Amino acid sequence: MATEFTKAIKIFDAVNVPAGGSVSSAICDLTRTQGYQSLQYTITGSGTVSFTFSLSNDGKNFATPDGATAIGEDLIAGSGLLPITLASLATHIKIIATETGGTNSATITAVLAVK
Repeated sequence: MATEFTKAIKIFDAVNVPAGGSVSSAICDLTRTQGYQSLQYTITGSGTVSFTFSLSNDGKNFATPDGATAIGEDLIAGSGLLPITLASLATHIKIIATETGGTNSATITAVLAVK
C-alpha cells in the first residue's frame, strides 16, 4: 500500500511582478503524487495578477497544454486558495504569475500544495 502524503512548496516568497510582466516559479516535481494540486497566495500592491501553469514530462521543456484554464485571473490585493485543474498528465509543473493590469506592480507570496 502506497503512503499518501501532501507536500507544500513555497514557490514565490515576496516576489515582485512588474507591471505587464511575468515571473515563473521553480520547477516542482509531480511524480508520486495523486494529481491533486492547489495554490495558496497573497498579493500586495496595486497590480492585478493572473496565475497560469506550464507542464513538462522531462523537467526541461515546458508548455501549456491545449484546453488549459487559468488557475486564477485578475486577482487583486488579498489572499486566497485556488484549486488547480491540470489539462494533461505531467511529471513537472511551473506556476506563472502575470501582472495583467499593465500599470502597477504586485508582490506575491504563494505556496503550492500537491497530493
